[in-house]
Amino acid sequence: MNKNIYILVLIVMIAIFPKPIIAQQLPLYSQYMFNTLEINPAYAGLKQSMNFTSSVRKQFNGIKDAPQTASLVGDMPIGETKLGIGLKLVDDRISITQNIGAQVSMSYRVEGDNSNLSFGLQMGALNYKTDFSKLNITNPGDPIFAQNLNALAANFGTGVFYNTSKFYIGLSAPNLLRAHLRQIDVALAEYTVKQNAHIYFNTGYLIPINDNFILKPSFLLRAVKGIPLDYDINANLYFREILSAGLSYRTRSALVGIIDFKLTPTLRLGYAYDYNLGRLNNFTKSTHEIILRLNIPFERDELMPSYLF
Repeated sequence: MNKNIYILVLIVMIAIFPKPIIAQQLPLYSQYMFNTLEINPAYAGLKQSMNFTSSVRKQFNGIKDAPQTASLVGDMPIGETKLGIGLKLVDDRISITQNIGAQVSMSYRVEGDNSNLSFGLQMGALNYKTDFSKLNITNPGDPIFAQNLNALAANFGTGVFYNTSKFYIGLSAPNLLRAHLRQIDVALAEYTVKQNAHIYFNTGYLIPINDNFILKPSFLLRAVKGIPLDYDINANLYFREILSAGLSYRTRSALVGIIDFKLTPTLRLGYAYDYNLGRLNNFTKSTHEIILRLNIPFERDELMPSYLF
C-alpha cells in the first residue's frame, strides 16, 4: 500500500464528511495492563518503587507507512508522602504524520485498611507534524496539501484509581482539552482538525487457582466522541513470578496473544501479537508490540509481585 492510497482515503473522507472528522487519536496499546500510567495519571507512584516502562508498537505488519509508536514511562512516590510523580514521553507516527509529546503526572493517595484510592492530574504538550511535501500529489495546487501542519497543543488530564490486593478499577481522561490543530477553507466548505477527549475505564481482578497459578481477567473501555465505544477483554494466567500468558479480544478488530516473563528479579519483558480480525485482514495479519519493564524497589523486600494491579 503506497502513499497515494493514503491521499485517496483522506480525499474520500473529506468528500463524505463535510463536518469535522473524528477518530481515535491517541496511541493504542495491547499490553495496557502492564502500563497503566499510560492511560491514568492516578497510577503514578502507586507501587511505592521506581518504575520504568519502555514500549515499541508496530501496527499492520507489511503495510508501508503503517502506525508505529515508541514510548518511555516512569513513575515513583515522593519520599514518605502520599504523593506520586510520573513522566511520559511518546513518539507516535503514521505515514507523513508524527506526534511527539511529554507529559507529567501527579497523584495523591488515600490509604484505607486494605485499599488505596488515588487521584491524579496530568499536564503536558504534544507537537503534531504533517509533512505533505513527502507525498506525490497529483494536483500541486490543492489547498488541502498546500501548507504543512506543525501545531503545539497543551494537554491536561485527570483520573481516579482504586485498588485492593486483588481488585482494581480506574476511570480517566488523559487529554481533556479539545486541541485545535488545523482549519482549512476549501470552496466555501470548512474542515477542522481537532484532538478530541478520550475517556478510559479499566478494571481487573486476581483469582488464585493454587500455589503456582493466578488468573487475572481485565477489561478496558475506550470512549471518544463521535465514534463507537471500543473495548478490550483480557485474561492473563501467571505462573508464580516466572512468566504469564494471556489472550485479549479487541472490539471487532483484533485477537491478541500476550506473553510476559522475568529476565531478572527487577526486569520483565513482554510481547504482544495482534491478529487482525477487521477489514485490514485482507492486507495484513499482524501487529507486534514489545514492552520492557524495570521495577526498582527502595528496599529489596519491598518488591511487589508483578501481577498486582
